[in-house]
Amino acid sequence: MGDHKYITSLFKKYVSDSCTSSELQELIDIIQSGQEEELIQTLIREHLQEEPFLPVQVPDRVFAQLDLDQPKAVVRRISQLFKVAAAVAVIAVLAAVFYFAPSSGGREVADHDVPPGESIATLVLADGTEQALNALITSVDNGSVAKAADGQLEYIIDRPVKNGKGTNSIRTPKGGQFRLVLPDGSRVWLNAASDLTYPASFGHQSRVVQLSGEAYFEVAPQKVNGKSIPFFVETKNQKIEVLGTRFNVSAYEDGNSTKTTLIEGKVKVVTDDDAIILKPNQEFSLRPDGANTQEVDVEMSIDWKNGDFLFVEEDIRSIMRKVARWYNVEIIYEGDDKDFHENISGQISRNRNLSEVLRMLELSGNARFAVKDRKITVYNSR
Repeated sequence: MGDHKYITSLFKKYVSDSCTSSELQELIDIIQSGQEEELIQTLIREHLQEEPFLPVQVPDRVFAQLDLDQPKAVVRRISQLFKVAAAVAVIAVLAAVFYFAPSSGGREVADHDVPPGESIATLVLADGTEQALNALITSVDNGSVAKAADGQLEYIIDRPVKNGKGTNSIRTPKGGQFRLVLPDGSRVWLNAASDLTYPASFGHQSRVVQLSGEAYFEVAPQKVNGKSIPFFVETKNQKIEVLGTRFNVSAYEDGNSTKTTLIEGKVKVVTDDDAIILKPNQEFSLRPDGANTQEVDVEMSIDWKNGDFLFVEEDIRSIMRKVARWYNVEIIYEGDDKDFHENISGQISRNRNLSEVLRMLELSGNARFAVKDRKITVYNSR
């Protein structure tokens, strides 16, 4: 059918999210022809074996059941394997086939597609003045907006504030995210629908910021007269003390918990009832019914910062809250509450259109979707 080297190149471009639309369609045509089945299976097997979340036996289980000549059967079997493996079995190319395959639900989703979010935010100054932060802005109040090496926008606070008093805020809307560099050199990635409040000027005793929503922090150590200046992140229900570290905090008002995940360094989380010191790869969760500290794979907590949706046995309602924030859509559930407690596993770039994310979720479970006027109706196909 074609040059194996070229097909391998197409496959690798797809799984690295660098395929053009025409290259993607070409790869899909090759797969659907069935003429390069052995090569395609080899490529998928190799990709699955590279997955850090995947048990060793899963690739064999996948290929014991796959039938590339029967797409509907493949969808059904892949869906079952996602559940059995309880892991992110990324069979990206096969998923692409079924995204483009005819189905009434798929067409309805594609007809009302929504693009992914972008780098946008609002800077709210101490005097109440608001300034937009986007690709058209290069200079604001006491800093500048520049494009980082990975193409994302960054607000760099690099000039002294006029009076040095009061607090400023960076607010991201639904469908937006932004990065900023604080005056002390600390870097913050702000997820969609989030608000970070920080002082116009850091003092010599402590550095304190307030967070609502979700943010990833890389805190720069700072000393005055040889003494380390602590960095604090305050949320509605807890206070995190830092000296120099990388960590993620998720504290959305519409979530059912506040989570602090430590990637590197050391932090102390203080609540009304306790004080917990976290080690790398630990996560502290605070829920209405209590608190919990556990070992986690930190990649799951910072998937958004790395440009992905990454789900392993995650509740559909939790997933759809993330989708709603990033695509600025409303979620409506049709059916009984008991129909929406399925756990789903999957992975896809946050740079994809909404329709592609929903098709991935459909492949991974029983949820089905209809999109109209920025509203997603979720129903169960069982």
